[in-house]
Amino acid sequence: MAWVIQWWTFLVAAAILFVPGMIAARAIGLRRLGQWAFAPVASTAMVVLLAIVYPLIGLTWNGLTAAIGVALLTAVCVFAARALRVPASTPQLHGRRGPLLLGLAGGVILGAVRVIAYIGAPENVSQSNDAPFHLGAVRAILEHGAATPFGLGGLVDPEAPGAFYPGAWHAMASLIATFSGAGIPQTTNVLTVMVAAVVWPLGVAWMTQAATGRRLAAAAAAALSPALIAFPLLLIQYGILYSYLLAVALLPAAVAVVVELLPRPDERLSLLGRGAGLIVGIGMVLLALAMAQTSVILAWGLLVGLYAAGRLWVGWGALPSRGRWAGLAALVSGFALLTLLWVQMSRMVTADYWGSVRTPAGAALDLVSSGYAGTPAMWVVSVLAVVGGVAALLRRRTSWLSVAWLAFALLYGVAAAVDTAAIRLPLVGPWYGDTYRLAALLPALTVPLAAIGVVALVDAAVRIFRAAAVVRRAAGWVSIGLILVVLAGGVAAEPVTQRYHVANGVTETQSRFTIDDETWLTRDERALIERLPDSVESGARVIGNPGTGAAFGFALSGVDVFPAKWQVPRSATYAVLAEGLRDAASDPEVCAAVEELGVAYVVDFGPGDAGTGRVEMPGFTAFDGQPGFERVDSEGAASLWRVSACSR
Repeated sequence: MAWVIQWWTFLVAAAILFVPGMIAARAIGLRRLGQWAFAPVASTAMVVLLAIVYPLIGLTWNGLTAAIGVALLTAVCVFAARALRVPASTPQLHGRRGPLLLGLAGGVILGAVRVIAYIGAPENVSQSNDAPFHLGAVRAILEHGAATPFGLGGLVDPEAPGAFYPGAWHAMASLIATFSGAGIPQTTNVLTVMVAAVVWPLGVAWMTQAATGRRLAAAAAAALSPALIAFPLLLIQYGILYSYLLAVALLPAAVAVVVELLPRPDERLSLLGRGAGLIVGIGMVLLALAMAQTSVILAWGLLVGLYAAGRLWVGWGALPSRGRWAGLAALVSGFALLTLLWVQMSRMVTADYWGSVRTPAGAALDLVSSGYAGTPAMWVVSVLAVVGGVAALLRRRTSWLSVAWLAFALLYGVAAAVDTAAIRLPLVGPWYGDTYRLAALLPALTVPLAAIGVVALVDAAVRIFRAAAVVRRAAGWVSIGLILVVLAGGVAAEPVTQRYHVANGVTETQSRFTIDDETWLTRDERALIERLPDSVESGARVIGNPGTGAAFGFALSGVDVFPAKWQVPRSATYAVLAEGLRDAASDPEVCAAVEELGVAYVVDFGPGDAGTGRVEMPGFTAFDGQPGFERVDSEGAASLWRVSACSR
């Protein structure tokens, strides 16, 4: 019932993700499934373009200015398409639409059930290290009226003014919050469900359809979209990686737009007609992916490059000599550019943050079982993917998918099982050498290959049994229905799949969204935080230990609770307070630090702990009986104190 109450938030999120993008997608020539699947890419691109441009021209980011800007960009797309005579894309497709609709409906429902079951209530927040930053970034956008990624990090962290952070997720969330009136936790969770359970199935279904020309393959891909835990659920369990979740969900549609709109080998790419639609589509892809999570551009470039190489190989014989060499030059130039970008992004990562977490045999087992990064093995999907991989490899049109899976598997193997930094950093440095991030990319290829496997098995059964026409028509419905029934049974048997820590072999016992008296943010702490706007005067600064729930203070209240993320500030001034704020009445150095940071209040959520990513700070606890501190509010073990020791 709690999620049903959020119907308006879901409707607003759907409108922002799809309405402007549907119009833009149609303008570049896409229709039906392609139009729906590419819409979130186009919408994201338009939103982040405005977010970047508005500060440069002095415009504030709010619902009105964003709506006007999106409307203008949409109109530009429509008029430009007419002026450039962009035709409708008419790919040759085989099969009926009915099974595709069934696969999409089933994939969306099962995906939503799985994600909602893990999140729990719509007001829950992820109790993971990155959550305070992401929620706080949305809050900062709403309060400061600026959503540009060039400075988003500084809005949350005063120690990083002007810091770049890819902020497509946060800009989209800020608009959903503005137009729906929902709180930031509810907005974030609704957007998570929409991206994981709607954007992802549409995109992977379209990429499969564009690659194969078979609607039944697209239907199978949509139905299988929630089957693998490695994506999207793993990115909700780990991190939490909202930005990367959005980028990977957009990746299949970002590839499919090139597959569908790239001219045939015997066609000339021009700035008019179909070529114009392709160029604009690629521009939208680059902008959306770069501002969602930049490293995913490398995955996109690799996939598109392999597809283009396959297309050139297929059409080599039909091309005149000049066309062959022009195509080869373009392909080599594209891979050279991708290599330069890959090298540059690898150099930006100067340390191997995670290291290997598997033995080579363990990594190989992950790949064979589709249980990437320790997620539950899905042997049925693996068998289908092997069948589909062989079938795809035997057809020149789809062989690039099999090669691409092998390339992604290699990257995963390096991240998971190779210890040598000289190998890891150049290859998987853009993903921080993180096994989980690489694992999340593999379903974008495993699912289409498994779908091709479904089609290959259906086609073989029809041929072997020489089925009548009515049976052939029913085969698609039956196969998709069977997939959904099996997946529904799995979801019903285990609605909530807990994360397995592949590095230490420990399985979590509860969802990261659970809140109780033992979690990072406790019930008492959250209740007190949500009362802060009524407990302190406007503009007052509250300080606390980010190793406790105080890290969520700004995100959940809008009050200046410092710091607003889990990392401990690096300043010596903060260190003085963390060690001895409670002694402010007797230590002049402490009062000097209080004045420098402008501290008026402190939240006492206990000393913290020494666990991973946490820290103990004795200066922010045990104020009862200490001179110079006045209790303002309390909730169970959590309390808020006015710092009066340094008042003049």
